[in-house]
Amino acid sequence: MTLIVNYYNQIGGGKNRGVILLKFLAALLITYSHMGLLFPQYGGLVTGGAIGDGLFFFCSGFTLFLGRTDNFPNWYKRRINRIYPTIIMWALLSSLFFDWNWYVEELIIPPRYWFVPCIMVYYVIFYIIRTFFMNHLKWVFTIFFVVIALSSIWLLDYTKSVMYADVSFMRVYYFLFMLLGAMTAISKRKERTLLRAGVYTIISVGLYYVCMGSYKLDSTLCRFQLISLMPLLSTIYWLFVFCDAAKVARIFDKSWMGRPVYFISTLTLEVYMVQYALFTDRFNDIFPWNILLTYIVIFLIAYFLKCSSNLFSLLFKEDRITWEKVCQV
Repeated sequence: MTLIVNYYNQIGGGKNRGVILLKFLAALLITYSHMGLLFPQYGGLVTGGAIGDGLFFFCSGFTLFLGRTDNFPNWYKRRINRIYPTIIMWALLSSLFFDWNWYVEELIIPPRYWFVPCIMVYYVIFYIIRTFFMNHLKWVFTIFFVVIALSSIWLLDYTKSVMYADVSFMRVYYFLFMLLGAMTAISKRKERTLLRAGVYTIISVGLYYVCMGSYKLDSTLCRFQLISLMPLLSTIYWLFVFCDAAKVARIFDKSWMGRPVYFISTLTLEVYMVQYALFTDRFNDIFPWNILLTYIVIFLIAYFLKCSSNLFSLLFKEDRITWEKVCQV
């Protein structure tokens, strides 16, 4: 049985190949940024979490503005049906196999996964923006950027680097990346060469890490860390332009490359959920192969979770349960 059901139909059925590649990169980067335990002597190499999160929120905004319209209850229900069967099944599986304890309220707002309540709130805001401000996204982006910037200056302690740290306010920044994805989705993009997109991506990434490195070297520079938002937003945009280029998207014409990329890109939520239970230093003696091994295990468990959540979801629908529907990604 083919793991990726209707692969070519999915790729050719209106799905943007650049977004698929970005989601693939997001899954890799977000996972990599949490792999500190697997790097016995090179923990400083573990990075990329902010870029991975930015990619994921960008893709969410992009696909939201290109998806079908509906009244709010039905539109929001589809978002719930995508996320919460996975959370419920992971609560069950992690309790059985990893001895995790879940309280009932954690199924709605899981404390281990800040992304879930964050994006469920963003969905509501995005529905309002899409319904009433579709033609004014640049103004919406500007207003939110100014409000978020002023709020962060007022609320955060800039004597240390906190923008992308584990603090609640960091979630607000990623709303800008969703708006960027929405603007990109409905804008008429100019044709740009692959070389230019690649160069701009490298420059943007370099500027972002120069900013972040300077904040760590000199704490007095932390008060200027909002500047890092600009190269980070630029990184996400130019990465999309690069991945959306026809020459790069040709990897989907080769099934041995396109299938794994598409497979992993559809499991971003599941990968995000399972990874924390699977990190271990047990195989650090085979570094760096322990990283590849961990990735493989995470993707396999994520796919098992995906199939489990598909089955759970089908139990509450009138559709017939078939192996194709259970195993579909």
